[in-house]
Amino acid sequence: MPDRLDRPPSVPTLHQQVAEQFARYRAVGDADARFDGCGRPTAGYYDELVDSHGRVRAMWSELSAGFADQGVAGIGRIEDRVRRQIEDDGVTYTEVGLGDDAATASPWRLDPIPLLVSADDWTRLESGLVQRSQVLDEVLTDVYGPRRLLSSGLLPPEIVFGSTGYVRAAHGITIPGTHQLFLHACDISRWSDGQFRVLADWAQAPSGAGYALADRRVVSEAIPEAFEHAIPRPLTPFARAMRLMLEEAAPELADGEEPVVVVLSPGSHSETAFDQAYLAQTLGFPLVESADLVVRDGALWMRSLGSLERVDVVLRRVDAEFSDPLDLRADSRLGVVGLVEVLRRGAVTVVNTLGSGLLESPALSAFLPRIARSVLGEDLLLDGTPAYWGGDDTERAHLIGHLDQLVVRSAVDGTTIVGPTLSSAERGELAARIETERWKWVGQEPAEFSVAPAVEGATGLAPVPVGMRLFSLARRGGYTAMAGGLGQQWMRLEPSRTVIKVAAKDVWVRAAPAVAAAVGAEAPHEERLRRAVPVVEAVSSPRVLNDLFWMGRYSERAEAVVRLLAATHDIYQDYRYRPWHDGAEGLPILMRALSLTTGTTAPESVLPHETPAGPAPVAQIQLGRGEDRPGEPDADTDAAVPEPGDLTAQVRRAVAGASADGFDYLASLTGDRNLPGSLSYAVDHYGSAARAVRDQLSADTWMILGAVDRALAEFRGASAEQENALSAVHSLTLAALLSLSGIGAESLVRDTGWYVMDIGKRIERGLGLAALLKSTLAQSNPPEVDAVVADAVLVATESAVSYRRRHRGSAHVAALAGLLLFDAGNPRSLVYQLDRLEADFQALPGGSGATRSQRLLADAQRMLRRVDPAELENTDPAGVRTELVELLEGVHLRLRKLSESFEATKLAVPVGIQPLWGNTRMVG
Repeated sequence: MPDRLDRPPSVPTLHQQVAEQFARYRAVGDADARFDGCGRPTAGYYDELVDSHGRVRAMWSELSAGFADQGVAGIGRIEDRVRRQIEDDGVTYTEVGLGDDAATASPWRLDPIPLLVSADDWTRLESGLVQRSQVLDEVLTDVYGPRRLLSSGLLPPEIVFGSTGYVRAAHGITIPGTHQLFLHACDISRWSDGQFRVLADWAQAPSGAGYALADRRVVSEAIPEAFEHAIPRPLTPFARAMRLMLEEAAPELADGEEPVVVVLSPGSHSETAFDQAYLAQTLGFPLVESADLVVRDGALWMRSLGSLERVDVVLRRVDAEFSDPLDLRADSRLGVVGLVEVLRRGAVTVVNTLGSGLLESPALSAFLPRIARSVLGEDLLLDGTPAYWGGDDTERAHLIGHLDQLVVRSAVDGTTIVGPTLSSAERGELAARIETERWKWVGQEPAEFSVAPAVEGATGLAPVPVGMRLFSLARRGGYTAMAGGLGQQWMRLEPSRTVIKVAAKDVWVRAAPAVAAAVGAEAPHEERLRRAVPVVEAVSSPRVLNDLFWMGRYSERAEAVVRLLAATHDIYQDYRYRPWHDGAEGLPILMRALSLTTGTTAPESVLPHETPAGPAPVAQIQLGRGEDRPGEPDADTDAAVPEPGDLTAQVRRAVAGASADGFDYLASLTGDRNLPGSLSYAVDHYGSAARAVRDQLSADTWMILGAVDRALAEFRGASAEQENALSAVHSLTLAALLSLSGIGAESLVRDTGWYVMDIGKRIERGLGLAALLKSTLAQSNPPEVDAVVADAVLVATESAVSYRRRHRGSAHVAALAGLLLFDAGNPRSLVYQLDRLEADFQALPGGSGATRSQRLLADAQRMLRRVDPAELENTDPAGVRTELVELLEGVHLRLRKLSESFEATKLAVPVGIQPLWGNTRMVG
């Protein structure tokens, strides 16, 4: 009888795997030391998944079992699907460094397991959030109006006028409607007693609603079965209500006019640039920056190509103090000069209104309970974090006596100091400051967070601290809450044990068992007052058009580079392994063409060695004793030679470029994202321009761009099979670029932006074609070399099939010129690009034909018409095709000057604002 120890281990059943997953989850939760924001151990966080007896809560039972049933490998696959969807949708968060150059957009981190909220919990949360929004709205209305709260003593004046969130210039400015607080966000967590508490209010320019909408899209597509089974309440009604209320917020308009609404962004280098762009795209309003707006004649206008369009409502994502360099902060480059004056005139509505940042003061939360009882006659339904204001003697004594246990925040600018991390001497200094400054300081109890299941590496499910950001919106009858929000996953760090946000979660609000008339899919009848909004032309400000123009240029530049790289790599492989073939001198010519067309510096060893009669012949070396054996790679050229039986084995030729240097150059031009002129550089800059105008583009753009980024990243990380990897990345990138080109041709509306993007594309294709033909065809070569070069040029210009159908013999410059320069029916020809440019210019507003750009274009067209293709074959004594060179240089020069003129006259954004005086920021 065999020993039982010799038996192979049994595979756990699915039931056992599920049991092991939950056992591990509970074990991690029991063993994991829990600490609050001050590093103080807690008695135990509230567990969203399991109760105190270790049983899975009813709300989570179905969803959690569905995840646990996947096993560790299945959960990993779900996480991979979410990550891939994030990349395909282009969801990013920008890590901002010391300057714009340090800003890098990284993929958004989203945990695939949603955070569930029961119907009962949501009823309490929704009621508490709406009530809190009403109280804050009363505070905002009063502080910038009658100030009764201040005169009655309910709100100390120092925490209002001493806060950096208070804007003196906003006093007396009101927005239409019954509420001054338009959008309110609230960070909330569940504490260990099971109650929800408010951690912070956000009213300056609340962020996260766009991320919440994007997270729902990603998770619903990554785990569709769980989503369909859980049926969380939708988020789209909130977005529809926001669009409606933004239109309702417009100042009084003339009969028949429809409001123009814009979303004002700090720019694509903002931390939450994606959030702003996605929200604008969802709402259907243009995303603008300060350069797109101008104040004229007492109103706010949006720059358009050759005209101005009046703006009625601005959804502000720029902090108030930066909104107007004239009346607020003079060193701001994010605001619009004169905006405050337009607001005073009531000619535009800005939401959230200037000065709403005051509501984020940490000192204000300590006074909200008594303000709520005074103005609403109600107690707050959602308690805030226990706070102690230094301006009150009793609370100050508690604050100073417990500095080692509290988080201390400035009531002026919100600066945060974690008490337990201070030394005894530092605590003494802080206590002295509090005694002296008093009202400027607030102490808060460290926040607590409940724990919920999340995917943790390769180990499956684990309990992590979670919170959520909820959103409310002002409507005619009060406030309404988004039925969900932005979940926040936190992490405890050692040794400091501080708490940081590490990932987001989708928040699923479960519907009540009985169908309730909560937030329905349709807006209430009394708010559907406006007629259907007519079609409005998309924004065509110089800043937006400039980004679209460079999108067109970089997309074409990337395609041209990858096509020439692929064609050259094919020739490289031919002569690397078969150097005895005729036409080897064509490879260094193509390497030189890559260098000249991309503006990069190629190694001297890969370039042709010029002689008076043209490129030097390929070196011929007789094999002798001690040389490398036939069939082995050469130590210098790394090129294989034929088998001994072949007659050419007696001669080995060193092909310039068919070497390790040649491959390294091709690889660098493909994957080096820091090399101007490389494929990766063009793709990165296309992505940067696209992110700046995200609201203008198809959602499919990001899926394709994500695939390109992944392919190039994988190539950069490949350590083996480099040649195969190079060919593969060229094929994948070209396919993706063609898809982007197809979206532009077949999916985008022909508006001003599209014509400008096409102008960029046509200019770049014309410049690239002229440079390519000059660098490859200007010098005559032996017929076998010309054939190799001509074939590569035709492949790189996607014209090989057409040429072979027309010309079955050898390549001739006249025939090539006929197809690539003069054939108006060839979309790759130079004359086709010029004709398209002419049509694009005529389609632009004010396209009269008399601009300098159009005159330069007409000159280039005349140059082509005056040339006889047969004359381009002519060479001088040095073998240079002088007429071909003269034509290509002339067209290239005119296209370059055309581009410069077009950018300077049509795409130029305003220069930096010169302050009239010093910094006007005022703090009480």
